[in-house]
Amino acid sequence: MADWHKALSHPPKEGTMVEVEIQGQKLFVTLNNGQLYCAENRCPHEDIELTLGCLKGNRVKCSLHGYSFDLATGDSSEEDVDNMQTYPVKQENNEIYIEV
Repeated sequence: MADWHKALSHPPKEGTMVEVEIQGQKLFVTLNNGQLYCAENRCPHEDIELTLGCLKGNRVKCSLHGYSFDLATGDSSEEDVDNMQTYPVKQENNEIYIEV
């Protein structure tokens, strides 16, 4: 069963990605257009950290091959590339929690 874990003591700045580690899993949290998102900090294609890439619209773009993934659903821009794993994220008071 998944549990909520405190990840950050405050939300990230708009348009930035912050790496966090929860139960040995490297994840990232981002605030994009006022919405919080959380996903595994690993490109499903080549295992590179997605925080090395950039945000483009509602997608995170991998710095290695330019594949992108939807922040809300994890859907890949390429049919032959696995989707990115996403996680529920919430803000309570000023703290950020991730369900893992």
